[in-house]
Amino acid sequence: MPARSTSRRPTAPRRSRVPAWSTHVPGPNDPLPQQVQQFLDWLRIQRNRPPSTVRAYRQDLAKFVAFIDASSAGPLTVAAIDRESLRRYQVELAEVLPHPRTRARALVALRRFLAYAYDEGWTASELSRQVVVPRYVVGDPHPVPTELVPRLLRALPREGLRDLRDRALVSFLLATGCRIAEACALDRTDVRAEGFRVLGKGGKHRTVYCTEEALGAVDDYLRARGPDQSPALFISVAHADVPRGRVLPHNRLTTDGARRALAALRRRFASDPELFRLVADLRSPHVARHTAATTLLEATDGDVRLVQEVLGHATLETLRVYTEITDRRKRIAYQRLGAYLREVAKGEAP
Repeated sequence: MPARSTSRRPTAPRRSRVPAWSTHVPGPNDPLPQQVQQFLDWLRIQRNRPPSTVRAYRQDLAKFVAFIDASSAGPLTVAAIDRESLRRYQVELAEVLPHPRTRARALVALRRFLAYAYDEGWTASELSRQVVVPRYVVGDPHPVPTELVPRLLRALPREGLRDLRDRALVSFLLATGCRIAEACALDRTDVRAEGFRVLGKGGKHRTVYCTEEALGAVDDYLRARGPDQSPALFISVAHADVPRGRVLPHNRLTTDGARRALAALRRRFASDPELFRLVADLRSPHVARHTAATTLLEATDGDVRLVQEVLGHATLETLRVYTEITDRRKRIAYQRLGAYLREVAKGEAP
């Protein structure tokens, strides 16, 4: 019997399902259709949304602009949008943004734009209801365990300006529960022991406070930094951003820069298993916000309303994942109650 050939016939390469328009999405400096730009101006001026929110809406609507430009003969015309085109866009967007949470944000921006277009009389019908936001399961946060937080803060290095800045940033985030964008937007004159205001989501201000230890870490960092031309509280210390050791006026730490700083800190601790255990859960600046939420809930015996005000959440429902974590204390209490009752029963037994 002849030997069976092991060679396989060449197969055609698998065609990518990513739509072609996804490579032609307008960038931050590219012009958008007039109606889209008017909507963004309305968000910025009438609704007083912060620049970060307007940029996010612009980025999400740019994808829809690219889709319409690719599927029609001309630029975006709101009056030409129909139910079929919206259905097709949602299908193709799932190939570009497979994660339902990311896709939901883009579709919420489209819904807001279509509702605005209807209010302005650009469309004959309310098309925003034709945009279905995907449902997704919000994962439980994984904060740094409360018992490790003091040890983590003591273990943070203090050898130079970069170390002092990272120590001040981590201490500040753990103490205030601020979002990283809120922290990066602060100026050095904003932070005060009696409390200070930050600009949160939706253009809403709130007052936050800092612990004495965190204020001390910030003071150590600012003293080592000395006077310079940048008003920002946290600056980038990369060589390209500090030419010849001179801090430029526009130097301000970005959210991406903060994430890279934490990644570098984790790499630095990786060689020591005991030290790495302290930063193992500190995978992003937002983990510090989760840690502040759970720690404050434990310190206040579950005062959800207070934690909502501190973190700047719009509704109590947002805190549900945190209260599920602190429910562990309730379970332990009931276990102790059961053990106590069993001991009482033994004492009453004849």
